[in-house]
Amino acid sequence: MLENNRKFNWPLIGNPQITAYLEKQIIKDQVQGTYIFNGPDNFGKTSVALNVAKILLCKDLKSNKEIPCGTCHSCRQFNAQMSTSEEDTAVHGDFHLIKKAKDKKNISIEQIRDFIKSLSMSSFLGQYKIGIIKHAETLNEQAANALLKTLEEPRKDVIIILITNDFENLPSTIASRSQILNFYPVKSGEIHDYLVDEHKIQRSKAKHLSRLALGRPA
Repeated sequence: MLENNRKFNWPLIGNPQITAYLEKQIIKDQVQGTYIFNGPDNFGKTSVALNVAKILLCKDLKSNKEIPCGTCHSCRQFNAQMSTSEEDTAVHGDFHLIKKAKDKKNISIEQIRDFIKSLSMSSFLGQYKIGIIKHAETLNEQAANALLKTLEEPRKDVIIILITNDFENLPSTIASRSQILNFYPVKSGEIHDYLVDEHKIQRSKAKHLSRLALGRPA
């Protein structure tokens, strides 16, 4: 269990109910084995999921006041993976991300088998093994069934986050074994203030951009 005086660094604004809930679970060491981040694209689901992974893998999680610290070996490895042109390129041994190939209709059984195999290995850094599946609603039937077997026999040190913008297309058997977190549009005023305060954008331009965003901060 962590001290309550930690400062969590989140990459985007909006949906504070999501980040507050996740912070509480991390502090109390009550992180769930499987989450579903549901909502339209560009609501920040992937950004939050990646930050959860970075926080849980941070080597200074229990000692640093600000998490993720951004400077430990794990954070540097994570940053290296995210800076590549293909973010699912393996760099961090304890983090794995898969998504549908651009020329394919679905996430394949082969992708899920590799994903499961990677997560079944012992942690390289002695902490969690974390996997993220983007657009999980595109899992084909075989892939979904293979993933379900893993969810039915969860390991305490394995965290899986499914990101979807079409929750209804996920098998109910997978949904029933997951903690579902729904992301909602962000008020234009919040986006405006974020652009002005964090990015020093002129107020007139920030007002225009915040309207164009249509509640989608990403």
